Amino acid sequence: MTALTPKMAKCLKFIGAYALEHGYSPNLQEIAAHMGLAGRSSAIRIVDELQERGLVRRLPKFARNIEIIEQQGADFHLKRILDAVSVTGFIGLTDPIISEAQAYAGRAA
Repeated sequence: MTALTPKMAKCLKFIGAYALEHGYSPNLQEIAAHMGLAGRSSAIRIVDELQERGLVRRLPKFARNIEIIEQQGADFHLKRILDAVSVTGFIGLTDPIISEAQAYAGRAA
């Protein structure tokens, strides 16, 4: 992965600091204002780039929808996938792949 541009790094730092102080993420207008950007569309572009790099996630249907993704290991992400499968039922919980993943996650915990 290539290094972050100065604007991306500044945006990521602002999102994290704002969320820590307020308990929720800034909206796109606040990001644009903080960074001195011409408008919301410039903030969208930077946040989209951060999302493509896996550093943030935008949650649908929320105004303050930017979540910083902590850099976690494979075990963390495997647990998130298993949780999603158990909630959605996308794959049967008796599927051999799920059984193997659950056994691995149990060993990793």
